Amino acid sequence: IHGPISSYHEEGNLRIDVSGHDCGAAIGRHGETLDAIQYMTSLVANKFSEEHVRVIVDIGGYRRRREQTLVGIAERTASKVSRSGRMQKLDPMNPAERRIIHSALQGYPGITTFSEGVDPDRYIVVAPDKQD
Repeated sequence: IHGPISSYHEEGNLRIDVSGHDCGAAIGRHGETLDAIQYMTSLVANKFSEEHVRVIVDIGGYRRRREQTLVGIAERTASKVSRSGRMQKLDPMNPAERRIIHSALQGYPGITTFSEGVDPDRYIVVAPDKQD
């Protein structure tokens, strides 16, 4: 990857942003290579650290775009569930993506979310909140 790298602390996390052209190989299919790079970076960052540092690596803005996409999916699904009163299952996601969905719908009125299944096929269910 050829491009500038910036790192900064944001909300208690260490963010590393890499920008440049032709970043697709470093992102990989569905972000799998990017996840591996982030995991290895986290191992190195925490090897000699006294307290755990959460590392987030974003290449070419992929993670920010993916987060916006997931929030949009969450909101559209919650709207459908509110209208129909029927639960909906989302496609399997990794833990970080599921966390984004749960957070996006945490304050959504009349909606609850929970995860089902076993990794790597664990998915989120968006359901009407059963408050009696």
